[in-house]
Amino acid sequence: MRKIQRIAFIDPFLVSPAIHCFNGLVDLLKVPLVYYMPDKLGIKALLSDASNIDAYFIGGSASNVTEPLSWHAPLAEFLVKELKEGKPMLGACFGHQLLCHAFGSVVEDYYESGEKIKGLRQITLTEDFGNFRKGDIYSLPVTHKQTVKKLGSELISVGTGLPNDMVIHKTYPMLTTQAHPEASLYFCDNDIGILNQDEIHVGRNDGQRLLKKFYESFLL
Repeated sequence: MRKIQRIAFIDPFLVSPAIHCFNGLVDLLKVPLVYYMPDKLGIKALLSDASNIDAYFIGGSASNVTEPLSWHAPLAEFLVKELKEGKPMLGACFGHQLLCHAFGSVVEDYYESGEKIKGLRQITLTEDFGNFRKGDIYSLPVTHKQTVKKLGSELISVGTGLPNDMVIHKTYPMLTTQAHPEASLYFCDNDIGILNQDEIHVGRNDGQRLLKKFYESFLL
């Protein structure tokens, strides 16, 4: 394990940047974070900065891995390479789907109609891993229409609200979730839009608890 000193926050947005989520993670973790937007600038900055990055967070996107954009494959290839060098990686929503897809998983619409799922979902851990324990429960904000339907052989499902709601790699320090543990108040109000104040409070608290526990697992 390594001492994490700098985390890359990868924001794969298409329309509105999630800078509010980035700021929240800075406040939570109290370590330097660097912001990257591959949809706008590609991955050149990530490639040049990689030697100074210790861990990664990959957030949500309006794009889908089933309708790949030009930066999807280069980003996935870069992340897999960095993961195999032992750098901890946490993927949320699109980040979850991108990493799982890179390891051979099948990503599809959850409903045939393409209907979007929004709200607060309770995810129960089904395995022990890192500092996490089987039976732990996280109520997390969600907004998505696609899910990981079938896992690649190197991955393990460790949390369920929906199938494969939380996934780890068998060998490398990777945790991904279909939910948004990084969700800010702005994100909950504007990107989800149906949560009451109590649900937002629970979702943000549980999200911060998950994020901190993951990075603390690697000597933050």
